[in-house]
Amino acid sequence: MSSPHTYAVGDRVTIDPAVARASTRGVTYRVTRLLPVNVVVEPVDGGRPVKVNPTYLRPASPADTTTGRELTMIHEAPLHPGTLVTVAGAGWKQPPRELYVVLRDTGTGRVSLVPLGGNNGRYWRGVSRHLLTTVDPTRVRLDPEQTT
Repeated sequence: MSSPHTYAVGDRVTIDPAVARASTRGVTYRVTRLLPVNVVVEPVDGGRPVKVNPTYLRPASPADTTTGRELTMIHEAPLHPGTLVTVAGAGWKQPPRELYVVLRDTGTGRVSLVPLGGNNGRYWRGVSRHLLTTVDPTRVRLDPEQTT
């Protein structure tokens, strides 16, 4: 995957909310170094530098460049345990059409998931809500050839 933008030292950027950690979500950064693969960015209002792949960066909007932080929060209703979802997007390496079940919604924009049917007790923690699409269970159809 390649970045849709080429960044230069001094550019103001944000990290894509779909892959950002809670501590980096909504922060406006200034590009300070260009490395062979990654980019080093520093918060415009001071703080710790972050090394990030440029595919995860987005140009900062004009509203982001004044204060360094987004001014609004988008509230998402929690996903209830058992909600059926699909997952796709930057950083997700599993097949995009697989079905998953929500185990827990932490309320921080991250959920825990298990593949439908289980995975020997293993599950994914900290999956971004931005990567999820809720599936209406009444629209799921079983393949009669696979139910035998």
